[in-house]
Amino acid sequence: MRRLRTLVKKEIMDILRDKKTLIIMVIVPLLLYPSIIIGMTLVMNMVFSSQEEQVYTVGYPVAGIEEEIIPELQRLYEENEEELVCKLTFLSEEELQNGHDVWLLVEQREDSLYAEIAYASTDQASNYAESALSELLDLYKEELLKEKLNEEGLKEQFLQPLVQKSIDSATESESMGMSLGGSIGMLLITTVLLGAFYPAVDITTGEKERGTLETLLTLPVTNFQMIMSKYIAVSMFACATAILSIVALGGSVLFLVFGVSTELAAEFQGIAVQTVIVLVLLLLLAMITTALLITAICMCFCVFAKSNKEANNYMTPVMLIIMFASMVGMIPSVELNYQTALIPLVNVSLLMKQLLAQHFDFAVIGVTIAVNFAYSIIIIWILAKMYDSENVLFQDGFQSIRLFQKRSEFEKGTVPAVGDLVMSIVVILLLVLYVGSAVSVRSTFAGTIVNQVIIFAVPVLVTWYMKSNQKELFSFKKPKKGTIPGSIVLYLGTYCLEMAIAGILIKAFPASAENVSMSFEQLAKQPVILMLIVMALMPAIGEEICFRGFLYGGLKNKYGVKWAVVLSAIVFGAFHMSLVKLLPTAMLGACLAYIVSVSGSIYIGMVLHFVNNAFSMLQMKYPDVFAKLFPVFAKPELTLGDTLIFMGVGLIMISIGIPLLKKQKNKT
Repeated sequence: MRRLRTLVKKEIMDILRDKKTLIIMVIVPLLLYPSIIIGMTLVMNMVFSSQEEQVYTVGYPVAGIEEEIIPELQRLYEENEEELVCKLTFLSEEELQNGHDVWLLVEQREDSLYAEIAYASTDQASNYAESALSELLDLYKEELLKEKLNEEGLKEQFLQPLVQKSIDSATESESMGMSLGGSIGMLLITTVLLGAFYPAVDITTGEKERGTLETLLTLPVTNFQMIMSKYIAVSMFACATAILSIVALGGSVLFLVFGVSTELAAEFQGIAVQTVIVLVLLLLLAMITTALLITAICMCFCVFAKSNKEANNYMTPVMLIIMFASMVGMIPSVELNYQTALIPLVNVSLLMKQLLAQHFDFAVIGVTIAVNFAYSIIIIWILAKMYDSENVLFQDGFQSIRLFQKRSEFEKGTVPAVGDLVMSIVVILLLVLYVGSAVSVRSTFAGTIVNQVIIFAVPVLVTWYMKSNQKELFSFKKPKKGTIPGSIVLYLGTYCLEMAIAGILIKAFPASAENVSMSFEQLAKQPVILMLIVMALMPAIGEEICFRGFLYGGLKNKYGVKWAVVLSAIVFGAFHMSLVKLLPTAMLGACLAYIVSVSGSIYIGMVLHFVNNAFSMLQMKYPDVFAKLFPVFAKPELTLGDTLIFMGVGLIMISIGIPLLKKQKNKT
């Protein structure tokens, strides 16, 4: 702890030397919220005040029924002037000198009057005048209606057999909190992101640029102590930004409430002191855990950069994703529940809206805070592992992209670098999103074929262009002797574990599960042979070449087997773009990558991948047959007992399969 304190002190001093960090951390929060909240409110009040004072002109023709109606409208205007949105004056065609804002034309058609308002929607003054005149005509219509009813000897209740009234049980402060909570959550998260970004860049990439990282690694401290000191230092600044943001936000709101609106002041004075204390404490706790998570994310990406410019390039998409996640709270239909509480940053944005609306569901709030804290710990652990690898700390990053070189400049046997791998995966993703989606609009089945062709073609073309040894990179080799039984046992164990986790995720995210089911139902209508070729054989070849050949092979060459298995599995899971399929698919990817690493062959993974997909497709094609052979698959959802059985069997088989494979590897 003494060494850690010394390192933290050193990192804080380094950060404080950068005045830009202090400006972002202190001045921006203290000026941002007053300028946005108070400034915009005062500007809007000035605009509305000027609109209320301005007089808008209503023009009308000289000869016509308007001469009889205008005096009535003027009388109604004088009686209801305070209720109308703006001031009006009525001038005939002869009296108009400087033009008009709206033009009123009234005609008698049979027993009814028809009023026509001519205005320009592109002119704001004309818009306001049209709104006020429409309200005035509605009042005139009600007056005419009462006269007609009196002539017929009827009461007004004749037209209103049912009188409806809605009573809002929420106070005005709660309604305001619900409507503004999403926007405030986005502002707070964005401010914390800015507070963590600059120190994270300076403390990681800045060390590399200054050439002090190598010296720091020679100190008698562990890499974990070093990275934890950096993380603690950046987290302190991010947490300080979060606290200052809440203080500035609270001060701005209180100024508006008690300095501008007396009605809202009365509402806020009615809130219990205990409620305010709980609200402030929960806001602080939520923002501090958010600061810890955002700090970990920023440092994880900045550690790959070799310069500040490169760090900014890495962080730009990350910042956009974080800002997009923070905007979810602005969607009225999305609420914080046990499902959305599992999504990092999105849950904080929704929590802000819930807290500011004074809805305290402490169970969901606890889950939200615990989830963000857990994600922070996981990312810190990954970050510590990165600092243990010199390949990560001193890699070339995206500067290693060589795809834009001439093919003649490549040597035979070139292995794609990290930049080449990332670029290729991004190209595949973009082609799938744009080309595959465009084809899927016409036919889901054809779109699936196009996607599989893209996933297969891009790695093959890239490795051909770079003159890579495709046989070595893709592991086109005969499996090592005795590795097939262990591979099968490991796959079956992974499949059982997938079933258990998928059952839990289906209950947690029913909407995502329904979307997956609907997409597969359309594909299951195809002939069985064609369905197996497209949904089982093509993925078994294309996805294995892409993820267990191209991606795993390139990562293994740079980071070793362990990280190659983990990273390729994460990308494989994310590529399926489904909350329900993310974790199970990633587990399958890790299993198949591990089999490739031990057996030295991609062929076993291809066969198991084909069996996995074929089993799922046949289950959807022939549900009655599978219900007889495998009754557990006929259930709409797994029970707790089924989940525990699948999980137990899966763990047992995995614990058998891995030693079997290791044993054969050692024999070989």
